[in-house]
Amino acid sequence: MSREISTFTLHRVGPEDGVHPDLLGEVRPLINGHDVLEEVFPEGTTLWWQWCGDGIPLAASEAGTRVMMAAAECSTSCCGSVWVTIRREGPHVLWEGWENTGDGGKLPPEFRFDAARYDTELARATAAWG
Repeated sequence: MSREISTFTLHRVGPEDGVHPDLLGEVRPLINGHDVLEEVFPEGTTLWWQWCGDGIPLAASEAGTRVMMAAAECSTSCCGSVWVTIRREGPHVLWEGWENTGDGGKLPPEFRFDAARYDTELARATAAWG
């Protein structure tokens, strides 16, 4: 686990194609300004973790939560998905234990975020899009 503190923002995109006007688009996590999901699982979408009044499911707890970050639109059993465990450790939030069941199988590194800034970003995104 790197001791470097990464930056975390959430970015809303789409739907631009107009094919699914009932969908809200995606919320993509940007880490240090990069869409790490696009880098490791470009065929995946984050539509799987739209929130339903409970906030964005990226909140960190000491116990940790395993979260599906992206999935293939067809089927996760066929084309895969990307998972991470999100855990709070003192003044930090850790994204660790990545799993990628897609064909490429590439994994992002583990990330460490300032917990106060992380929580502020989740609150901002929930207020804006929740």
